[in-house]
Amino acid sequence: MADNDHGDSSLPGDQPATGSSGLNYHALFEQATDAIMVTDFKGDFQDVNNSMCMMFGYTKEELLRLNVRALLDPEHLKYKPIRFDLLAQGQALFNERKMVHRNGNIILVEANAKKLTDDHILVIIRDISERKKVEQILQKSEANLQTIFDTTDTIYVLMDNDMRIISYNPRAHTFAKKELGHFFEISNYFLDYFPPEKRAVLLSHMKEVLTGKHINYQVSYPQADGSVNWYHVRMFPISKTKMHIYGLMMEVSAITDKVILEQQLAEESIKRQMEIADAVITAEENERQEIGRELHDNVNQLLATSRLYLAMAKDPRDRHVASYIHEADKVIDEAVTEIRNLSHSLISPFLENYGLVEALDHLMQTTASTSHLAIRKDIRGIDEHAIPEKFKVAIYRIVQEQVNNILKYAKATTIHLRLIRDTEKIILSVKDDGIGFDTSLKPSGIGLLNIRTRASLFNGKVNIYSSPGNGCELIVFFKKSGHTDKPAGSDS
Repeated sequence: MADNDHGDSSLPGDQPATGSSGLNYHALFEQATDAIMVTDFKGDFQDVNNSMCMMFGYTKEELLRLNVRALLDPEHLKYKPIRFDLLAQGQALFNERKMVHRNGNIILVEANAKKLTDDHILVIIRDISERKKVEQILQKSEANLQTIFDTTDTIYVLMDNDMRIISYNPRAHTFAKKELGHFFEISNYFLDYFPPEKRAVLLSHMKEVLTGKHINYQVSYPQADGSVNWYHVRMFPISKTKMHIYGLMMEVSAITDKVILEQQLAEESIKRQMEIADAVITAEENERQEIGRELHDNVNQLLATSRLYLAMAKDPRDRHVASYIHEADKVIDEAVTEIRNLSHSLISPFLENYGLVEALDHLMQTTASTSHLAIRKDIRGIDEHAIPEKFKVAIYRIVQEQVNNILKYAKATTIHLRLIRDTEKIILSVKDDGIGFDTSLKPSGIGLLNIRTRASLFNGKVNIYSSPGNGCELIVFFKKSGHTDKPAGSDS
């Protein structure tokens, strides 16, 4: 049974969140009519919903192997590149793009993109091919206007230069009754239908449109039950030429599900960050307590004993002075050994002096000699000079944590360690043949949470495969982009 963790559990494809909030946003993600994708800042797909697969003719597995550029029209991409730099700065981008179906057909879309986490971008895509056809026909033939309006799900209102209603479609009729409390009427002044607090903003936007600009924004309408309906509003001029604007079109799309999903994803991201922070604090506190116990119970007692021997040796009349000094010397040696062992548990001298591969070899040899476990290793492609020190420490600590978990709980006879690097990723695997466990049950300790935390700091994705009686395999995938000396999310 697999427990899949994508590092940032704010992602829809990660292990499902518990509770109604997590279920709601996963349901919205998968059932949304708009195509939704999550990419990293290179454009590699991290997750997609069913609508995305249906829109472009791929399976989810196929898309997750692709980069978003594979779905973009190459010529259009040349003069309208993806602005990852602006997204990284936190700007939300709303663009019209030409995208390509698997069969080669061009799909015109609106793409609403924003940074979801430090490592991921959320993009919501709406097919506007039919809408574009509507707009073109509107400009060519007013006679077909009503028919076109009646066949679209989007709200349309057409106004003249005086902002009086020329025409509207059935969806606009429904919107007016639902959100404004009364129906639109032809020739009436459009702004009269809106409450004063919305009127000033609308007027400002509409004046801009009548100068030739296109306007996009989101607006909310509170409901009597305490909920909120969200809409995306687009206004554009109706013109025969750039110099002759004879009206404007308001186009409104319901986006409540999209906004709720974004809020849920943001909440999950915050929750995940809080879990990481809590895990780091807990691990540090446990480590301090462990050091304190070792110093108090072992080192302190040994030093107290040696002090007692030395005090006895101060009496020159005592014929056993030499023996007391000898005993004190032995006890001090024991204290030195305890301190050395304690320091080794905090940071491996092999890792510090010889590198990751030697440190892992020493860890596994020590484990084999003290536990009688059989150890198998497969370490390939590791270039010590190409891996930052902090990343080496993270890998070492993950292996150390999992080995400790195996020694405490697994009742295993064999541990198989694999660490393999290729051009794109590093794969770390620690597998045992022990009693296994049910991955659907929440673990009571913090060992696995510490592993996930360390991995996520370097863009690692943790998978745990186990079931009762079938051992356990921990696999961590580190993408090449995560191999930096600065943990993900840290400030420069």
